[in-house]
Amino acid sequence: MTTLTIFSALALRAPFAQLLPDWQRLYPDVELDIHWQPSKVLEQRVNQGEAADIIIATVDTLDRLIAQQQIVATSRVEVVDSPVGLAVLAGQPKPDITDAQKLIDALCAARSVAWSEAGASGLWFTEQIKKLGIDTRLRARATVIPSGFTAQQLINGQADLAVQQISELLMVPGIDIVGPFPPDLQHPVSLSAGRLTHSHVEAPADHFLTWLKSDLVSDEFAKYGMVRRD
Repeated sequence: MTTLTIFSALALRAPFAQLLPDWQRLYPDVELDIHWQPSKVLEQRVNQGEAADIIIATVDTLDRLIAQQQIVATSRVEVVDSPVGLAVLAGQPKPDITDAQKLIDALCAARSVAWSEAGASGLWFTEQIKKLGIDTRLRARATVIPSGFTAQQLINGQADLAVQQISELLMVPGIDIVGPFPPDLQHPVSLSAGRLTHSHVEAPADHFLTWLKSDLVSDEFAKYGMVRRD
């Protein structure tokens, strides 16, 4: 049995729960050992010399690791664009966020908004609220977590709105998706993948990267609001 160690952004965790049986059917002798963390954390782990075969992370992360010769440039594949959205506790009223001003009003009216400043969506949201001039107002009662699923803060009562990639919000049972951010404020998190230069299982790693671009995998990603990147 060969083990393929994969560092992956959290956005893909929900669809992978459905996809793993397909992988094992196609490659019964290759076990996937997947480590789910924000791209920023995964990049740190690679730079600290931790061993892995594949990384799936933000486009910017792949750009930097390729420039540092940590990833085989020719192995790179584009995976998905993952939209950022908003969630509420299941059964609670959903605010109207169909345009930028309505989203701003909903955020400012919330008792507390939860986001993470480690993940790509949270880092983008942090910059966005500064540009919109609502940073101070939101932070006065914000629930900012270092990492993890922001929708958990809805379950434990710490917040009544959670911001994250929709695929990550869906990892927490007991919540309802309000919807994606409106187009004029939307900034999907774009993910790429590649084989790390020190991998000793090149063939299985390359098979995985090819499988990642298959129609079956892309169709499963689409169920979580993610759009295939070509």
